[in-house]
Amino acid sequence: MNKKEFKDIISQAKYFTKYEPIFKKDNLEIFAYEALSKFDICESIISTEEIFRELHHFNDLFFELEKRNKEKQINDFNIDKKLFVNFDADIVVSREQQKYWSDFLQKNSNNLVVEITENGSDDETSASVMRDFALWLNELNIEVALDDFAQEGSMFSFYIMNQSKYIKIDKSFLRMIEKNKNFIPYLEGLLTTIALNKQYSIIEGVETKEDFDLVQKLPCDYIQGYYFKNQVIIK
Repeated sequence: MNKKEFKDIISQAKYFTKYEPIFKKDNLEIFAYEALSKFDICESIISTEEIFRELHHFNDLFFELEKRNKEKQINDFNIDKKLFVNFDADIVVSREQQKYWSDFLQKNSNNLVVEITENGSDDETSASVMRDFALWLNELNIEVALDDFAQEGSMFSFYIMNQSKYIKIDKSFLRMIEKNKNFIPYLEGLLTTIALNKQYSIIEGVETKEDFDLVQKLPCDYIQGYYFKNQVIIK
C-alpha cells in the first residue's frame, strides 16, 4: 500500500477507542484501563495491527495519526483510574517528535502509563530505538509498562524490562499452557522474579473460565482479557 492510500485510509476512517479494564487479581476491583485503537472503514472493523505495521514505512503519517489518536484517547477518558496508552518508539525519534510528546506526556502524566509496544522490525536499530525510548520515558518520570512480554517473535531486553514498572505477560503464555501444563512453573518463576524486582505483573488474554481459574492460583498482580468483556467501555 502506498502513501496516498494510507492518507485516504486515515482521512476516511472512523476512529474510536475501546477502553479495556485491568483488574486487581485478588479482589477483581478495576485498577486501570487500557486504550485500544480501532478503525471503522466501510462499516467494517479492519486489523489495527496491520495498519500500524504498514505505517512504519511512513513515519510522518504515523506521527500525525498517533497525535490525533492519543489526544482523543486521553480526552475521552473521564474515569479516575490509571490509563494505559500504547506508544510505539518509532514515533518519538526526531527532535520535533520528542518535543511534542514530551509536552504532551508531561501535561497528561497524572494517572498515565505508557505501554512500550514493539515496532515493525526486530533488527538492532529497532532494539536501540526502544532502549532509548524507555530511558527517555524514565527521565520524564512517566510510568512505563512493557507490553506483550513473551509474545511470539518479540524482542527480549533486560534493559527495557528493568526500566518498566509493569510487565504485561502476553496472552500466548496462557495459550501455550493450554497445550502444555509444564509451562506453569516457568510462568510462576517469571511472576516471582517480577515481584522480587518490585515491579507489577499483568497477565493478558484471560478469555475463559479455565484461564481465570488458573491465574487465580498464580502470584500475579493484575489480570486483563475478554473474559470480562461486559465491563469494557467503548467511545
